[in-house]
Amino acid sequence: MRRKGLWITLGLVVIATFIIIVTWQGVTTSAKTITKDDALSLIEERYKGSKVTNIELQQSAYHIKMTRESGIYEVSLNAENGDIISLKKLGDNSSGGDDRNKTIKNEKEIESILLLSSDDILSISKKTENQKDVYVAKVLENKEEYIVKVDAVTGSIVSKDKAEKPKEENPKEENPEEGKQKEEDRPVAISKDEAIKIALEHVKGAVDDDIEIENIGGQTYYLIEIETDDDNEATVQVHTLTGKATISFDD
Repeated sequence: MRRKGLWITLGLVVIATFIIIVTWQGVTTSAKTITKDDALSLIEERYKGSKVTNIELQQSAYHIKMTRESGIYEVSLNAENGDIISLKKLGDNSSGGDDRNKTIKNEKEIESILLLSSDDILSISKKTENQKDVYVAKVLENKEEYIVKVDAVTGSIVSKDKAEKPKEENPKEENPEEGKQKEEDRPVAISKDEAIKIALEHVKGAVDDDIEIENIGGQTYYLIEIETDDDNEATVQVHTLTGKATISFDD
């Protein structure tokens, strides 16, 4: 009887040990969350010039508040893979908090918000949906097109969906001249005259009348050639949305 009881006890010990090992393996193989330092590094890399004021981990997501020149924002970051879940504007820097009662009417404010997470803006328009004003924009991100809706009051992103590409039954080789014309027809925020004025603020001289719009690295620019007073030639690239200028001189 004693031997039988001993065997039963040993069996129970083996079963208990097996359960503990399986449970421990399940815990160690579960998804790991990234650290706060890693989350801060991702935000600082993605949104350069931002200052993080608060970060909290809640339900597998980091909720991060940051300030920029354009306002105060809250970013939700997936704590497992570092992906951006949402970006919401809380208010202007001058308000120091929520700015729920102010309607954002200036498209450039919305563009600055969209460019925080997108590479380029292809189109933007203001609409009313469910008695709320929203901006609907088509943006380019990692060479993919998305339709983004932005709340016109808070500046927060309401939705972001991948744009459907039209199906072509008989695709034809595109004429290079036709492609150039389509590129020039893309919506711009800065006129050609404004681009010339920006270019002359950086380089003084005579502007060549032949000004083109070209796509460089997924971004659209005015290419303005200027002959300087000391007989040098400079090319000024002016971003069609932001007005940022890049200068190069011919050797």
